[in-house]
Amino acid sequence: DPGSLSDDAIREVIQDRDGMLWIGTQDRGLDRLNPETGQIVHYPHDPSDPRSLSNNHIEVIYQDHDGVLWIGTHNGGLNRYASATATDSGAGPFTHYRHDPNDPTSLGHDDVRTIYEDHTGTLWVGTWGGGLNRFDRETGSFIRYLHDPDDPQSVSDNNIRPIYEDRTGNLWVGTSGGGLNKFDRETGTFARYQYDANDPHSLSHNHTRALYEDRAGALWVGTFGGGLNKY
Repeated sequence: DPGSLSDDAIREVIQDRDGMLWIGTQDRGLDRLNPETGQIVHYPHDPSDPRSLSNNHIEVIYQDHDGVLWIGTHNGGLNRYASATATDSGAGPFTHYRHDPNDPTSLGHDDVRTIYEDHTGTLWVGTWGGGLNRFDRETGSFIRYLHDPDDPQSVSDNNIRPIYEDRTGNLWVGTSGGGLNKFDRETGTFARYQYDANDPHSLSHNHTRALYEDRAGALWVGTFGGGLNKY
């Protein structure tokens, strides 16, 4: 049935400002579902079409304040899609942002795990292996923030998971092996919050998977293997 979901392995679901559901699959690209009509449109990677989705393995979907959709893939980098141009044909154009080993201003890695827009409109892209990336919308280039074992104020790990801005403007960056970081955007430095076996009040695990600030201003940190933390 070409009108059904393209895959049963779902990695991400978001609802855009028009009420459409965008569904990222593990192997068959991007679907758009109209929840009122049940109509599904497929946006697959097409090797013969350079304007199609760059890769069929979706990791994250994010809509920014302008209504633009950003799609992070497992091995195809970052895609930009102006959802206002969405058609029922599933056609592009998708703009691709890929890692180029010869260009230090390119995306740090093609495995994109998280996308986040802060209150200033800056887009942050977390990669698996390529650290934290700040996107310059005017030039299409990236500034990379990478782990440096000789610099304790660098990001604690290059495998980035959640990114979250709290109500006071702090940008929190979770990693897959280095715990949690609080990023000072003025100095470009990171303060680390990590598991310490000798400190029962430290972070319970260095694999951080989820961040959320509640109405009282407490930051909740979900870990992979260490339960839930309240900061």
